Amino acid sequence: AALEGLAALAQEKGRSAEPYLVEAFPKILDASNDKSKNVKDAAVAASKAIMGMVSQYSVDLLMPAILAGLAVKAKPPQKEATLQIITALAAKSPRAIGFELVNMVAAVADLTCDIKKEVKAAAVECMTAICNCTGNKDLEPFLPAVVEAAQSITNTHACVEKLAGCIFVQNVEAPALACTLPVLSRGLNDKSEEVKRTCCLIVDNMCKLVEDPAEVLPLMPRLEPLVKNACEKISDPEARGMADKAYKTLQKAAGESVLQRVSAEDALKHLKDLLGDKSYDETE
Repeated sequence: AALEGLAALAQEKGRSAEPYLVEAFPKILDASNDKSKNVKDAAVAASKAIMGMVSQYSVDLLMPAILAGLAVKAKPPQKEATLQIITALAAKSPRAIGFELVNMVAAVADLTCDIKKEVKAAAVECMTAICNCTGNKDLEPFLPAVVEAAQSITNTHACVEKLAGCIFVQNVEAPALACTLPVLSRGLNDKSEEVKRTCCLIVDNMCKLVEDPAEVLPLMPRLEPLVKNACEKISDPEARGMADKAYKTLQKAAGESVLQRVSAEDALKHLKDLLGDKSYDETE
């Protein structure tokens, strides 16, 4: 009854109830683990109702609960529910999900190979939905191959070949890079030096079109070690040369910038400084 009430609150009160529902979201999602099908269904319905009314600016606040729902320790019902919620959110707020792709795409890709058919089916649908949030027109024709690659190493090899033929014209931003990360991670860890070389070619092609270092910096902790390892481990001179070229292009795209996350407190202080005496302090 409580979950049904929260769903009704989301539908009836909308944004005015958003702060309270966002705070309650982790517990609502946890209820999708309940043994009772009625409770589980009510939790999913309440979660989807919240997704239907939240602002795109609230997505970042929902991410800890969403990532916990995708984690290895999460139970299958919660994984399935979380995947369905992400799919719904991707349709409503593609830009916000695109921004979060770097944090969630690997987990979603892994679940496309889950042994539970319900989780696997939900993951394939979710992977399709989030890949459509890249905002990159050049990459769009290759997205089905990216989704297929997540499900099989054999498909990964085929996808790498297809991506190598993608001609990038549009500026490459973080969502597009993040979307290809599961494919590149598998490819750069592959035994085949030719597959590694082709992955390095893709990295080089994409990073040449990165204008703002902020777009590539979130991926550097995962992507840079893989490309650097290819430079050190590939024995074929021509393939190693491609890896070296990709590594230099990647470093150039990142520049000398350092990724820093602004806290809510720092953001509030900055806004107050900008507004001066026009700002409102609730403690006053």
